[in-house]
Amino acid sequence: MGTTLSQKGTTNVLIVDGELVAETVGEFSRLVGQCRQRDGRDFIVDLGTTRTVDSAGLEALTALQRECDEQLGLLKLCGVDETVKKILEMTRLDRRFDCQPDVETAAMSMS
Repeated sequence: MGTTLSQKGTTNVLIVDGELVAETVGEFSRLVGQCRQRDGRDFIVDLGTTRTVDSAGLEALTALQRECDEQLGLLKLCGVDETVKKILEMTRLDRRFDCQPDVETAAMSMS
């Protein structure tokens, strides 16, 4: 469990397995920083195996969205299940994030 990094073309794909919570957000942020050092500006966050997101996780996602906006990059979320979808809706962040069904669709929508 945790966050892993892969590539889809020039897009960074962060796969969050389990939870994006205070205890795991450090690893997520470290990987984002790693991508930034390589001039990575486009991100897909795969939440397909993510069971829950807490306030620290939401802050990490909104911080990544701000960074992408500043760098003229794109951020797409994908694989959002009903639980995480409800969290995004309750916090009204569903309006801020572009959610796609899967990594392939998110990658195609990047162009």
